[in-house]
Amino acid sequence: MTATREIRETWEKQPDGFPDFLKKNPDLFPIVESERKKENETLMQEFSQRIQKKLRHRPKDKERQNEWEQELEQDFTELMEREKILNLSEWMSPVLINAFKCETKHFVNKVRAFDDTLTPAQIWQTLRNYFIYAMIVDMQGKEQHAENPILAYSLLYPYTDNYIDDEHISVQDKERYDQMIALKLKGESVEPGNSLEEKTCRLLDMILESYEGPAKKKVAGTLLQLLEAQNSSIGQQKTDVTEEQILEISMWKGSTSVLADYLFATTDWTEYEEDFYLKFGFLLQLVDDLQDIDEDKKSGSHTLMTEAEKQQKLEQYTNRLLWFTWNVIREFNPINPALKGFVLKYCVEISLITAAMNQQFFSGEYLKALELYLPFTGDFLKKMKKEKSRNIL
Repeated sequence: MTATREIRETWEKQPDGFPDFLKKNPDLFPIVESERKKENETLMQEFSQRIQKKLRHRPKDKERQNEWEQELEQDFTELMEREKILNLSEWMSPVLINAFKCETKHFVNKVRAFDDTLTPAQIWQTLRNYFIYAMIVDMQGKEQHAENPILAYSLLYPYTDNYIDDEHISVQDKERYDQMIALKLKGESVEPGNSLEEKTCRLLDMILESYEGPAKKKVAGTLLQLLEAQNSSIGQQKTDVTEEQILEISMWKGSTSVLADYLFATTDWTEYEEDFYLKFGFLLQLVDDLQDIDEDKKSGSHTLMTEAEKQQKLEQYTNRLLWFTWNVIREFNPINPALKGFVLKYCVEISLITAAMNQQFFSGEYLKALELYLPFTGDFLKKMKKEKSRNIL
């Protein structure tokens, strides 16, 4: 509860005016001229079309698959060399880029080896979590490593999320599934009843068998808290849920999910770092809520962002998210600070892009102010929003 209180206090003290730190830090957030935006858009369109075509035509022949994967890797390498959106080549050394590429490839291969029926979208779902973990690994001063705990944890997302979100599965079956996971995390014996439960148990074993003693207890306890947080998020569907309850759920669910990434990234855990990653997880949860605001409104799910939009305060809440991101990450002192600037820039820009992709909820004046710092035009982002359902990138 102490951690939750600190996150709340940090969140509530953030200003809700337009983030003037953007203007005051032109080296980190330069104004992007129209010509550069067009170049970025052309590059992303070409890359997206090429990758989507390759993903749709993944060969079944093993020998051809190796060639296909090399072509895919080359496409990503070319993008990293040419892109001026995140400027990865300026933030990361060639050694780090190569380590990141090798471990990502290793991670994807292990994901496919565990379950070759996963769709590209589901693999992308695992990769999204892995990328957060990879950034944490670097800030912790560790070498990149795609080992069993992060592999299994990332794979749990498409299995558990898709199951919980499936409207055709009864509440009773979902509750039984959650109870099985809870018993497993508590160290009790369980008997899987179907293929999904068998895979879930195997993944949990891959995590828990990597730890012993107090470390195992801490990891299991964190995953149990995350399970409870995900279950509590069902309350966001209730019509009488209060903003206070929504805030509690968002803090609990978001912070715990990234805390698990931190625990898997290193074994040298400290309270100072845990406090940061709890705030970092809440930050990413708010970005997700902003991204999904349209879908959440239609489905009746209440988040801080849907409530803010209802109260005509979405611009203020988006500003507060940007300030929260700026202050929390800027004040953190990681063991290895080399990638901290990139993490800060990325998290701010993803919030800016996410807001711009939900143009219908913001004023023209606000969008115009944001667009100065965006790598793309508002029209391009609107097009990306429409194509989102067909793409995984």
